[in-house]
Amino acid sequence: MYESLVPILEAEKRQAELADALIALAELASGQGEYDVAIARARQAAAIYRILGNKPGEARALNSWGVNESYRGDYPAALAQLEQALALNLSAGNREGEIEQLSNLGGVFQYQGKYMDAWRAYRAALDKVDQVPSESWSPRRRQLAVHNLATLLQRLGRYEQALELYQQLRAAPRALSSSEEARLLVNVGVLYRRLGDPIKALDTYRTAQQLFARDQHVHGQIGALRNIGIVLALDLGDLSAALEAFNRALELAEQSHDRLQETHAHLYRGETLLRLNQPDAARQDFESALATAKERRTPEEQWKALFGLGRTATLAGKGDLARASLQQAIAIIEEARSALQLSSLRAEFLGDKRDVYDALIELSLDKPDAAGLFRLMEGSRARMFQDQLEQSARRGRPPLGTAVGLSQVQAHLDASTALLEFWVSSTKIAVAWVTRDGFGIAPKELGSGGFQRISSFLQEIAAGAGDSWQEDSRALGQLLLSGVEPLGRGSIRHLLLVPDGVLQSIPFEALRAGTAASPLLVERFDISYLPSASALLRESSAARPSWHFPWQRQLLALGDPIVRSQTAPAPAELLTADESRARLPKSAEEVEAIARLSRGRAEVYLGAADLKRHLLEGKAKGVSLLHLSTHATADDDNPERSRILFSPAEADQPADYLFLKEIYGLDLQGVDLTTLSACDTERGKLIKGEGVQGFSRALLSAGSRATVTSLWRVADQPTAELMKQFYYGLSRGIPKAEALRLAKLKFLHSDGALQHPRHWAAFILHGDGLQPVPRVISWGALLIPLAAALFVFGVAATRRKKGAGLRPPPRSGGQPG
Repeated sequence: MYESLVPILEAEKRQAELADALIALAELASGQGEYDVAIARARQAAAIYRILGNKPGEARALNSWGVNESYRGDYPAALAQLEQALALNLSAGNREGEIEQLSNLGGVFQYQGKYMDAWRAYRAALDKVDQVPSESWSPRRRQLAVHNLATLLQRLGRYEQALELYQQLRAAPRALSSSEEARLLVNVGVLYRRLGDPIKALDTYRTAQQLFARDQHVHGQIGALRNIGIVLALDLGDLSAALEAFNRALELAEQSHDRLQETHAHLYRGETLLRLNQPDAARQDFESALATAKERRTPEEQWKALFGLGRTATLAGKGDLARASLQQAIAIIEEARSALQLSSLRAEFLGDKRDVYDALIELSLDKPDAAGLFRLMEGSRARMFQDQLEQSARRGRPPLGTAVGLSQVQAHLDASTALLEFWVSSTKIAVAWVTRDGFGIAPKELGSGGFQRISSFLQEIAAGAGDSWQEDSRALGQLLLSGVEPLGRGSIRHLLLVPDGVLQSIPFEALRAGTAASPLLVERFDISYLPSASALLRESSAARPSWHFPWQRQLLALGDPIVRSQTAPAPAELLTADESRARLPKSAEEVEAIARLSRGRAEVYLGAADLKRHLLEGKAKGVSLLHLSTHATADDDNPERSRILFSPAEADQPADYLFLKEIYGLDLQGVDLTTLSACDTERGKLIKGEGVQGFSRALLSAGSRATVTSLWRVADQPTAELMKQFYYGLSRGIPKAEALRLAKLKFLHSDGALQHPRHWAAFILHGDGLQPVPRVISWGALLIPLAAALFVFGVAATRRKKGAGLRPPPRSGGQPG
């Protein structure tokens, strides 16, 4: 009908109606995947609207033009048209048009991997919608803006935050079209899959496909088919059905010249063919995907294609070709990550990309290049932690580069220290050891029972029943530590451990490196844990005083929080459940004993004075020791809900909390050691490629040079006793890691129940453990020289007096007789 109108409107020169008809035709062509036709119609409409001076119409036509340019993968052209449309809407005061343009600009940025720009555009769109809630179009535009933000968060691995936004959308009154609802369902299906429910995901995708087909929305159909194939192949193991879905998606993409979806179809069909043991066919798909991704300059698809080519080359026994492909993939990943500046988006960026690093590391184990392999292992972990250290450096601490090399680490080790950096994949473990004068790599097969052995060891050691942990201690020590040459040197006394993956939950002090008769590691070495070897560079270069005067604060301690019933619980989005906590009967005793051991001035806040505002107001800045004796909750699903309990700020109020995100914002500059004397404080969400997001990371990032936290729940009395022993060692000038080791040995060599690792192995030290806490010059050391000086001065004065009394009388002026 529209096509039949066009010649009539042209002949009668009814330009305004002609432009409207052309826009309608552009939208119809776009829905059918005919993007070239859509662009031509939109271009014609824009020219007519411009002649008529109709700015909203011209903006609408340019928007359609830009969107279709993005569909066919010409992003510079898409940005040019969308930015013109945004400028026109701004000048015309068309608020709805502004919001639509910002949303579409965000989509183009997201396709290009410019996640920061996408975030800003989506947030700006949402802010503008919220400024005009009374407009009739506002509910729909708000749902679209929230949906876009959720899509971006989902792409960057922020699944929980994305799901929360999707749940908001599904609970809101319906304001979306069928195709828009279908897009929402596709993203919900992705989250169902991420959360382990592939059947529900498959049903959701199929419903979305039906909605797209009803609207003849080819672009959406392709995406739904791609996701159906992913579930069938990766989750349900039906590779033949998956291949059919990808073939159909590729067919639609080629018919509509949708280069983005064509690339995705090749990528996922290649993955399926790999699993069907057809590497040659898979290679052809990955090469096709790489070619179109390069043409479109999209980094996300490029690294995925190169990753696929690396694996096909590995299967073909072409190791050099595989390494080259994987190295190119990592270079693209690093470039994309460096462009991200918003920390909340970078935190989980490496989650799905760690596999690329793992594949290259595994290949490199056969022909290890020491410097290259070590740098690769460092690049695959704790990058967010390294960024946070860099941010801290800009607040006055020494700068730290993210690319840490082997020679840099060796230069910061003394002759008595060895660094052990672990790498864990699904089938293998490797430990890279570094000393001042050497480097080695010990690769091992993890075996089918490796993870089970780790799990049983942790259960047995935390339960504290009998000696069943002993055999697992020996077996795990053999698995993880055999072939590590420095462990056999008598000169090595200090170990720096950088664990990976599940190994971050293991207390290495309780392992035996050798036979059943070999001593535990705690009996031979003091141990410090590091999220990344890069932490060494900050610690060794940081300016730190060696001595404090006795009137300076040495200790800030808070404890014995008042816990009342939660009459006014915190919002549900912050806490997972209402909590009931018991008062800690030994907390005040623990804090007071530590304060008595302090050689400098101690500032103590107990009971009602145990308030988090003391930390927020900066009271910890500059103290050597920060001690928190309290309850803590480590949330394994959402790190931002992890929290430390404090007394209520006002009477008759529930307990207060310091959340993990707040800890990152504390100023702990100058703090030499933070001890969190609470249960499970070293737990947290394990993010692939980043590690455990727990309290020790947050405290180190805030500036503390070292932390002591716990891996599991320990009773109140043993905790208080171990802390007293630990601080006694610190007060004698013993280095931090050695002081903690000696406290553990007191328990281990005792005759009672406390010798079981349950009571001492939970406490581990992160960060700089090799240096002692700055010593405090005692009042005696200051007063004795002063008294001696006064004594000498007094003696000298007395002598002068006596000397004055013995002088001969003056001679007279007369002659002698």
